[in-house]
Amino acid sequence: MDLTQYQWQKRLLLVFAPTREEPNFQALRESIGARTPEVDDRDLVVFEVLEAGPSTVDGDPFDPSAARLLRERFRVPSGAFSVILVGKDGGVKLDRQDRPSLDEIFGLIDSMPMRQHEMRRDTP
Repeated sequence: MDLTQYQWQKRLLLVFAPTREEPNFQALRESIGARTPEVDDRDLVVFEVLEAGPSTVDGDPFDPSAARLLRERFRVPSGAFSVILVGKDGGVKLDRQDRPSLDEIFGLIDSMPMRQHEMRRDTP
């Protein structure tokens, strides 16, 4: 999967889990679903990268081989839960093996210079 198509346009939140039943995955997924406007406002594309079951990008399924390649690229071991935030510049801004809160993720994004510029630009 070519992530460069998102560079300078979108931020990527990659959520890796063995299955949809993983508790950290479920909790973060529910938080994201409840705060969709805030996710969209931050130009965030959510990847759900699963070992078993369909992986998705913003709800659209993608190929299991692409999920394996993402797991390899970001060095996420088999069976592990991990959250990785990639900035618009393509750099990894957060790499956690536990579940960060959505407020923590939003706070990190909002502290980035590019996001600060976006917020100033979008303020009436």
